Amino acid sequence: MRKSFVGTPQAELELFSLSWPIFVEMALFMAIGTLGLWMAGQISAAAVAVFGMANQLRIVFDRIFRVVSMGSSVVVTQSRGAKDVPGAQALARAGFSTALWLGLLAALLVGAMPAWLLHVLQLPAELMEMAVPFMRIIALAMGIEAVNITMFAVLRAFTFTKVSMRLVLAMNLLHVLVSAPLVFGIGPLPALGVMGLAWGQLASRALVFLLLVWVWARHLGIRLCLRDAVHVPREPLRAILRIGLPSAGEKIGFRVCFMATVAMAGNLGTAALAVHAYAMQINGIVNMVVNAVASGVEIIIGHKVGAGDLRSANALMQRTLRISLVASGLGSLLAWLLMPQAIALFSDNPAVPVLLASILAIELLAGQGRALNVLVTGGLRAAGDVMFIAKTSIYINVLAGTVLAWLLGIHFGFGLPGIWLGYMADECLRGLVALLRWQWRLWAPSARSTPACTPSSEAACADALARDEIQNRFSLAAQTV
Repeated sequence: MRKSFVGTPQAELELFSLSWPIFVEMALFMAIGTLGLWMAGQISAAAVAVFGMANQLRIVFDRIFRVVSMGSSVVVTQSRGAKDVPGAQALARAGFSTALWLGLLAALLVGAMPAWLLHVLQLPAELMEMAVPFMRIIALAMGIEAVNITMFAVLRAFTFTKVSMRLVLAMNLLHVLVSAPLVFGIGPLPALGVMGLAWGQLASRALVFLLLVWVWARHLGIRLCLRDAVHVPREPLRAILRIGLPSAGEKIGFRVCFMATVAMAGNLGTAALAVHAYAMQINGIVNMVVNAVASGVEIIIGHKVGAGDLRSANALMQRTLRISLVASGLGSLLAWLLMPQAIALFSDNPAVPVLLASILAIELLAGQGRALNVLVTGGLRAAGDVMFIAKTSIYINVLAGTVLAWLLGIHFGFGLPGIWLGYMADECLRGLVALLRWQWRLWAPSARSTPACTPSSEAACADALARDEIQNRFSLAAQTV
């Protein structure tokens, strides 16, 4: 049996052992996306456009699929923390069934009407001949991916993050091994161009699905059967959606607002749009450490909430707040010092590195808000406190991330730095709201209402948190200093 996650120096060791495989997974996904874009670039500019458009559509559906995966992850961790293994397995089966039907619907939608979806996304008519068959294959991969996302989330919820990492590595290796020969042609295999990327994605997702079925049986004791494919139990589904719907709604709202600001950046000219793309890519790299730590913390807090140990969950959050803020600050500082000079070596437009430097300077503060937001929101979600943060985040996304960005960037003429100041306000406000909610223990009632908590553990948690309240009520000010 695993040792306690929190309360001793072993806590940091466990957090590290959970988080570093997640970090490697994120790096692998980023690398395979970059490699796919490079292979498309070797074919033609049209192939890049089709690949990029398919990726944008995949991201949209990915947000929908995470309704199930995020909800499944939280309720499974809580049941595991309560040592209710049969309950965790039942919830995992419900997550699998729901994801399977959701993936089937997505595959049918994209596969049946790819031309209409691409027209909505305003793909040029001359690219339709290439894009439609590409999207039909991607639709099949997307349907499998819906199930894989939830199965991976459950595997991590059972704390098998290293196994998850190995499966992601196998999936990405197969993607490359299948795609490269099909894209460029080798021996008797003809060059299929961008279609090779689609077949590689489908083959890799199908293989990892089979491996996940085997891993679930071996490590989780869950042997999937036909009943799991056709039956979606009502009560477990309700528990999953109670967490998943608000959490996914928050992410979808953010995505819609973000796309609106990308359109604003596009109206500022080629240099601004290029800098926007560079900055988002750099942010993705800088944020990987914080995102991995936040994922590990969410798993552990879910276990602690399920066990009724809210005091330990709070102690972990206080400790990892400092780690995340320092990691984000150092990453943002290094990016500001190094990346403009690096981009200057490749860009033929001298305005690009200058503008990028100003954006990365704003990121020094925006990154701190983002670290708070990602870490604390994940902790609140693990505690079952999702509705307030989801609603608040959408309001802030609209008012700060979109309206303020438009006022500063477009209306008052500050350009891309003005838009980024809107991003900064959005991240910092959401992070501050989440932090205040955590510090003031407004999440505790949701955590104590989880089915895993007993009346005795609820009383003990309430008493322990009350003893800590005066000491920690104003810890926000101390952490800010």
